[in-house]
Amino acid sequence: MNIKTILAAAAMLAASTGAFAQQTEFVAPDAGFHSNLTRAEVRQDLVQAQREGETAMRQHDGQDAVYAKSEKARGDAKIEQAKATKQQRSQSPVNSLYFG
Repeated sequence: MNIKTILAAAAMLAASTGAFAQQTEFVAPDAGFHSNLTRAEVRQDLVQAQREGETAMRQHDGQDAVYAKSEKARGDAKIEQAKATKQQRSQSPVNSLYFG
């Protein structure tokens, strides 16, 4: 019985060593690529493609640099937010002692 257990353990160990295999050297995906265009030509092509609408549109990531203008003062907005929070907590069925 011990021999079977030892052989099974050795087989499992041999099979699991493949999980730790690594590539020995990193090869960049663009290795060996040589462009026939200059940097200025590439930029010119990009500007032309953007003008013609041939480039992919940038997706909205929620990081807007421009903020919407408000007619309210900062203090008024804070008071309104505090009232809304108080009203929401009073109407919520969740015990606020445990949540926020």
